Amino acid sequence: MQQTAKPDGQQTTALLIVMGLPGCGKTTLCSSLCRSPLLPAASAPDSATIRCHHVEFDSFVPDSAVQIGANYDSDEASSWKLARQALLKSLDKLLCRLVNGSKTYFSDDDDASLEPDLTGLMTEAEMKPADWGRVILLDDNFYYASMRHAVFQLARHYSCGFGTVYLKASLAQLKLVNSIRDKPVPPAVIDRMWERLEAPNPERNPLEKFVCLFGQSDLGFLDSAGHYSDSSVNGRLHSLIRDCLANPFEPPADPELAAKQAAEAREVCSMSLLHQADLRLRAIVSDWLATQSESEKAKLGKLAATNKRAVMSALTSGKLKVPAPLNSFSPDKKDALDKFLMENFSLPTAN
Repeated sequence: MQQTAKPDGQQTTALLIVMGLPGCGKTTLCSSLCRSPLLPAASAPDSATIRCHHVEFDSFVPDSAVQIGANYDSDEASSWKLARQALLKSLDKLLCRLVNGSKTYFSDDDDASLEPDLTGLMTEAEMKPADWGRVILLDDNFYYASMRHAVFQLARHYSCGFGTVYLKASLAQLKLVNSIRDKPVPPAVIDRMWERLEAPNPERNPLEKFVCLFGQSDLGFLDSAGHYSDSSVNGRLHSLIRDCLANPFEPPADPELAAKQAAEAREVCSMSLLHQADLRLRAIVSDWLATQSESEKAKLGKLAATNKRAVMSALTSGKLKVPAPLNSFSPDKKDALDKFLMENFSLPTAN
């Protein structure tokens, strides 16, 4: 699908994920970007700016569903998953209209009654082709790599740019900020998200090559106009956005490329599986050690750690084969993963 070309060759639209756990400052950052004029290039005329549009997931997903969703592997989480899926379908239709796409990514046969209308985020004038670029800021926790991959698939389908801003803060800081919000998230929910968060990793996942990480000390304060007082923050954000606009992802053009990208997707799933296996083994060992006597904990902990490393090494090398259903791991398969791990991992015996 062709998009309107710019004088400097940039593409029209980019999807920018703004991710991090509750209280890290995602919405503040998105609001600042929407207020700040983003110049597309040094050679651009003074009147040329890149448009930013903010999609806050929490505004479209019920509070109750958000809190249930943090316990992703529970049966109750279905309402949260359905709400997120409906939002992605609405984003799909918006992108189809913005880039004059001939076919949406998702099937049109589904019931659209639950899909929010995102066109209200833009005026009619803003819906028209953007001469210097348009960025849709997707404000959400996005703590699983699979959530971000779902957005990437949309970007690739519409030949859009794709990038990620990851806001990272300590667990204590997140809980402190969350506690003073109008609608705080239960601390237990933040704990679960913290344990399960899969940070962007460009080295392992080439789909996430455009990433900008900010720690809690990087962002500093907003000035009276609502802009970050540290100019380097704005500079890094603007540079990331320009890179995303200038380097759109294209749909697979041939079977060979499609096979390569499918292999990359499998690699992402594989790394996610290894990450989850490591987390589950840590939890299993931690829960088991809590039942042991204080005099035995140190020795048993070392033995258990040795056994855990052996299992992870076998998984990484491929010597230990996981059942086929677990190759594409998702949180609802946690029980099956636990069962498989316990069949291949032995806890030491106390004397």
